[in-house]
Amino acid sequence: MPDEMRDVFGQTLVDLGREFPEIVVLDADLNTSSKTVLFKDTFPQRFIQCGIAEQNMFGVAAGLAMQGYIPFPSTFAVFAAKRALDQVTVSIAYPRLNVKIAGSYAGVPTSRAGASHNAIDDLAAMRAVPNVRVADPGDNRELRGMMRAAVLTPGPIYFRVTRVTLPDLMSADYAFQWGVGVRLREGDDVSLVGTGMMTSLCIEAADLLARDGVRADVLHCGSIKPIDADLLADSAGRTGAVVTAENASILGGLGSAVAEVLGERAPAALRRIGVRDQFVSSGGTQELLHHHGMTPQHIATAAREAMAARDGKNA
Repeated sequence: MPDEMRDVFGQTLVDLGREFPEIVVLDADLNTSSKTVLFKDTFPQRFIQCGIAEQNMFGVAAGLAMQGYIPFPSTFAVFAAKRALDQVTVSIAYPRLNVKIAGSYAGVPTSRAGASHNAIDDLAAMRAVPNVRVADPGDNRELRGMMRAAVLTPGPIYFRVTRVTLPDLMSADYAFQWGVGVRLREGDDVSLVGTGMMTSLCIEAADLLARDGVRADVLHCGSIKPIDADLLADSAGRTGAVVTAENASILGGLGSAVAEVLGERAPAALRRIGVRDQFVSSGGTQELLHHHGMTPQHIATAAREAMAARDGKNA
């Protein structure tokens, strides 16, 4: 069984730290939760404990980047995208500093922490900041590749680390690239576009649809900004019906990014799966996915609705 994504994040930091001595990790008193404790134990002189002071932590990261380091400031996604957004915007994004922001505990699976810790609008917030690349990896292999790409790509990057264990999606030869999506399953009836943990649920939804003879084109967009507009336009142009699925609010994240592409390049019937303009209550992950209509069954139902809208029929 694959490791939990946060464990892979911590171990990948260690692996990259051995290869790139300029990497430093900053923490907001969450190292045992985010697993940056692995880096702390391996490279104690390159680990900076900033305490529960995210605004200061991102200012420190900006200063370190100006001195040639590659800082990985790590905190829960909700704090990076809200509490410290001003520092991320003005101190890091505006001067295009080489800071790699890890947003842990992203989206719905936050171990019953409730509305204060559920990061559902971090994708929207970070997408709106100029110069920032945004990613939500779909499995552990993509997370490792994305983190390496982040180190090798100059400039600010925000990526999510979700507190889940995900099935393997990517092949052994997969190499993450910014702005490049992946077609995981080919079909001509409806396009299912996922990011992060929701892509594996799109695969399950495609299996449900296949029982009724519906062939879904399943796409994964680990890189949300920039997004693979060519892949999306090609798929939507063939199917005419699109469903997006994200572990986040449907406002401003993947669904909005896809809608922008479709509006400009390939108009199609669109349905968006995610949290619908509301706060997330405390609860188990599966409970919350059911409550917010984010299960494979909900994705399959949305696919049927999109196809019906395309065909001018009632779902």
